[in-house]
Amino acid sequence: MKKKKLGGVLKDKLQETASTVKDAVKDVKIPEIKKPDVKGIFKKSSDSKQEISEEQEAEEKRKQEEKKEAELSKSEIQIVKVISPINAVKVFYYLMAADGSIATAEEECFNLIAAEIDPEFEEHRDYVIKICKEHLDRVIDGDDYYDVVQDGVEEALLAQQVLDKGYVPAKLLVWDLLTIAYSDAAYVEAERKLMKYIVRKVDIPKDVFLEMENTYLTVKDIEKEIDWIKGTDRPYRTIEKTVKELERREQAILESVKALIYL
Repeated sequence: MKKKKLGGVLKDKLQETASTVKDAVKDVKIPEIKKPDVKGIFKKSSDSKQEISEEQEAEEKRKQEEKKEAELSKSEIQIVKVISPINAVKVFYYLMAADGSIATAEEECFNLIAAEIDPEFEEHRDYVIKICKEHLDRVIDGDDYYDVVQDGVEEALLAQQVLDKGYVPAKLLVWDLLTIAYSDAAYVEAERKLMKYIVRKVDIPKDVFLEMENTYLTVKDIEKEIDWIKGTDRPYRTIEKTVKELERREQAILESVKALIYL
């Protein structure tokens, strides 16, 4: 009897507890659970990827620029000490063409100097000029004319130099270029700009180049003075001493230039 009564008590107790829990649950307010903003998560992830992509693109661009600078620096250190006669002739031609036209005096000077340095100049003169003109035909408009001329000079200087027919030292090349540039009495800005580029390429110090320029001008002034004196009506015996002194000075200067060139 006790066992049955105990079971009834437990049953009643469980029912009472269940009823209490049920009432308690009714009073409990369950907080509203917000759904995660899945779209926002994906958007943030997308923006992050875009930022990474932009960073990668910027890094790649920086690397390309560094590579380009390295290649340019490598090109700049390719110093030219000597040049083959045929390539020297090409450089002469490009200098004549630097201002957009070739004067008769320049062409005559070009022919004389080219024949002196190139024993086979007469044989391939037309071929060399043809090559240079074909290169100049790459010009698209006037704005890039000088750049095309300079590119032609660079190709000639950095080409593989075949020296079995002799060679032209860098300083002699520059001296001959000055001779051609001044031959028409018009050493224009484009010609001097090209000269300075060549001087850097053949690694001639600035002070040496300026000395060569000044020396050449001195020689030209002496020659003009001699021509003026000889052109006067005075008898030669009255000017002979002056002319000979000027010629002596000119020869001394040319000897010093020769020593500078082959130093």
